Amino acid sequence: MGRLKTPLLLQRGHPKSDRLGRIKKLDLSNLQLRTKDLDLKLLNRMKQLKELDLSDNLLEKVPEGLDLPCLQVLKCSNNQLEDVTPLQQFTALEEVDFEDNLYLTVNDNYKISSLLPNIRKINGKETASLMNHVKILNRELTSRVTAYWEKNYQDQLGSRTPARDIHKEFVKSAVKDVRYGPESLSDFTQWKVKMIAQQLVASKLTRKEAPSEEVSRQDDSIPETPVTPVETPVAPAGAPATPAGASSQEYVLKLSAFKWKKRLPSDPPPCKRARPSQPPQDSQSLPREASPSCAQSALAEGPQGEMDTVGQEPMELQPMHFLQCHSKGNSPEDFSTQLWACAFEPTWNDSPGLPGGASQTVATCGGEAVCVIDCQTGLVLHRYKVPGEEFFTVAWTCLTLVTQDGRKKRSSVLAAAGRRGVVSLIHVRAGFCYGDIRAHRKPIAMACFSPSRETHLFTASYNKRIILWDIGLPDYNYHFRPSQLLVLDTSATPLRLCPVPSCPDRYLLAGCEDGCFAWDIRLDESQKRRDFEMVFLFPQGPGQVPKRVDGLGFVSKDIVVSKGCTPGSICLWSWSQSLAGRGDKQQVTAVILAELQWSNTELSYLTLSTCPEKAFVFCGDEEGSVWMYNVRRHLEQQQPLQAKVAPTKILKWPDLSARGQKMNKTLINTAVADPTFTYLVALTDTNIIAIWKKL
Repeated sequence: MGRLKTPLLLQRGHPKSDRLGRIKKLDLSNLQLRTKDLDLKLLNRMKQLKELDLSDNLLEKVPEGLDLPCLQVLKCSNNQLEDVTPLQQFTALEEVDFEDNLYLTVNDNYKISSLLPNIRKINGKETASLMNHVKILNRELTSRVTAYWEKNYQDQLGSRTPARDIHKEFVKSAVKDVRYGPESLSDFTQWKVKMIAQQLVASKLTRKEAPSEEVSRQDDSIPETPVTPVETPVAPAGAPATPAGASSQEYVLKLSAFKWKKRLPSDPPPCKRARPSQPPQDSQSLPREASPSCAQSALAEGPQGEMDTVGQEPMELQPMHFLQCHSKGNSPEDFSTQLWACAFEPTWNDSPGLPGGASQTVATCGGEAVCVIDCQTGLVLHRYKVPGEEFFTVAWTCLTLVTQDGRKKRSSVLAAAGRRGVVSLIHVRAGFCYGDIRAHRKPIAMACFSPSRETHLFTASYNKRIILWDIGLPDYNYHFRPSQLLVLDTSATPLRLCPVPSCPDRYLLAGCEDGCFAWDIRLDESQKRRDFEMVFLFPQGPGQVPKRVDGLGFVSKDIVVSKGCTPGSICLWSWSQSLAGRGDKQQVTAVILAELQWSNTELSYLTLSTCPEKAFVFCGDEEGSVWMYNVRRHLEQQQPLQAKVAPTKILKWPDLSARGQKMNKTLINTAVADPTFTYLVALTDTNIIAIWKKL
């Protein structure tokens, strides 16, 4: 855009005038403005300005030195702001809107309320109750900081220690040790404690020894990765009740009531995919009772769901639970939250990076929450919530942690990421998130760990980059140092990531919006930023552009399964045979061994998964069915099949009701089985998790 000029300000100002000083309302939205483009001299001539709209730009911060004494309304949504404290210069401000700024959270709402006593609305909401809460927090924090000073530092003023040293040490210690309020507001409370401590000690020192220089506004002692509790529910009493009139073939969705703590809130994100239809609406109340074995879940009881047999072997799956545990605000009316990814916690062998056998613990993500669920009981063991986030991906690893007494212990760690571009690292068994990695400035579509190196994490982002991280090993205080190892550039958004099992330290395979690509990921190469080494070509009609690959996985060390290139089918192809005739060419023709018959839907992002130990492939569809394929007989195949392979089973969506509303159809975004195919978990577009058990 470039720096603002007077003609533009006059053109966008109201009322229309030939003088900047007469303008009361100015619309500078959607101009691609950066902070450096704001001309303070011009803006400061607008002394009568009451409303300023800076939304939908690229502002990194609100500049200091804006003299707008009459400004009452400021709109700066959808920018790149990271700090709201510069808004304190607008003393007359009554309304502010900073939604859809990636790094601003509910903590910033509290900061604004603390800095601007006249504020009436923040992000369109009245602030009366918020201002009252801020007053309570301020009063309690002031009391605690004062008590901390009197107990630990007051007697030091008469010592030989310079007063300024006492000042700095007290502020640092107070920020570290004084705690009050929920963990979700730790950023605000630390910020407020620092302000209170600086004001308190300055007033004390004025009587003893006035400091010769201004109090520092920086404090490097504030930890960047605060320990954050993950919510662990207590099951309410009561037994589940089946509504009158429910037949033996009908399954009832139930939701139990919980008040979850919040952690590091953010602003509401957009949906990842537009919804083809509205979720069901029903004004009737949903039964909220739940037994201890199915707390905060919806339990399906009764015989198994309808099964279409299209194939080769008898197989029965018993529906265990239908859960509604990702609801926004714990609302039983929420059938709109989209659930995106799930992963079973591996059972680990003694050797690092080698997963073991059966697991009944699964992590699911969608909306604001990540849930860890016991598939057998239906219990939600842990729930990690970031209000305003939209989680798109979860991945497990097992790290060797060192306890305070020096003992080594293997523990599962869960990585979760989504819209904010932040990877949260959760020590599930201990019950908290021990740190965040700001991996990308745009949303993360997928994350996966290397199968051979426990601390190596790949993240794929909407900024058309895949980054390989070493997340490091946390010490007994959970301090850790992540580092960036590689940056892999893509030509379109990467959607799915698969390290190649036969050479996991050599190649990474990725499905992207514009095709299937592979990168050389060897760390002994000097170049740390790389373009793709290979692009795989699939059969397509003449003149057709490369299609997105939104499903990708290995069903053995050599056989790849991909979806998206051919409508109505899933491709089974050989990695080794494809590379055999490659030579030095960048374009590689995929050697397709078989095509698996699938739905003819045009909807994207219905992701497939594989179960290599049982040689199964799973993929949901737009009708709520899960297509299952046993491909073991195709793994050693050398020549392509001419006919499409029919699914072994199509698991139909059961006759499900929620709050008296029939829910006969839903999108299955993903369906995943544990390594032994004991449990099958399906995530839907309507905030329902379905769990089956193989008999």
